[in-house]
Amino acid sequence: MPEIVFLFGGQGSQFRRMGEDLLGDDTFRWWMEHGDGIVREATGRSMLDDLYGPGRRISDSFDDLERTHPAIFAYEYAAARLLIDAGIRPTTVLGVSLGEAVGCAVAGVVPFESALRSLLRQARAFASGCRAGGMIAILDDPRTYSRTEVLSSRSEMAGVLGPSHFVVAAPDPELSEVEAHLRAAGVLYSVLPLRQPFHSRWVDPPPSDAVSAFDGLAFAAPQLRIISARTAAEVPQPTPEHLLRAAIEPMNFRSAVLSLEKDGPRVYVDLTPGGTLANLVNANLAGSSSRVYAVSSPFGREKQAVSRIIADLANDSGYAYGRR
Repeated sequence: MPEIVFLFGGQGSQFRRMGEDLLGDDTFRWWMEHGDGIVREATGRSMLDDLYGPGRRISDSFDDLERTHPAIFAYEYAAARLLIDAGIRPTTVLGVSLGEAVGCAVAGVVPFESALRSLLRQARAFASGCRAGGMIAILDDPRTYSRTEVLSSRSEMAGVLGPSHFVVAAPDPELSEVEAHLRAAGVLYSVLPLRQPFHSRWVDPPPSDAVSAFDGLAFAAPQLRIISARTAAEVPQPTPEHLLRAAIEPMNFRSAVLSLEKDGPRVYVDLTPGGTLANLVNANLAGSSSRVYAVSSPFGREKQAVSRIIADLANDSGYAYGRR
């Protein structure tokens, strides 16, 4: 049977109230509340209030790295644990940017608690020590980047995600100039909800506190196969340096997916808020018999999506082993 690959994404995928439909599940709620306790202890803030507090709307701005970093990590890990406890067990994890830390936690390399505390330190360091800027997702041929003077001179290629999807990073005020060019050229794009130009020279060298964020953590041998969207290859033993570089160097998600596909079809399950990676996998899978599922979408209904994933994969011998 095709192997199951869990997909974990990073900054730019988050939104207020993500995961609200899953809070009725005991596993998901437990991990979100557990993460909230860690965030409260470290910062005095409530992650759950940031997400689900009274008056919080999906359309509200949610781009403060010190709040979004822990929220994305906790959401993706909790959603993964929900599926695993339902018997849907991956053989492989593929992480993108921050998602590489989630993949390491799910694969047993680092404990959830230690990883979350380290990411809180990392977020604080990047938020206070990096040049202000941002990232823009562009729906066009990635070759457009090198062919366009404004893009190549004002921004850096932050990642190739699909045949017609790439991301650029730029500092302020170059970011607004890039956006103005795209708007005038009629190119479809989306400004991602974050204030840092990750995956570019403007976050390298990183702040010293970001470099040391994972110091002291014992990195165990992976219990699952780990694929990096940075290197587009398997990571036999992740390290603190690997997780740091995942935020700094360009993303190669398209190459990572195509590399997996060389060994045959897969079942991809996207744990990213909004189901962003599921759409990108589909765009990269022309002619493949692989299947793609997403827990979340811009339209919500996460509980319904999870039920479908469990029902579909439970019908395939070898995937589901019953809820623990």
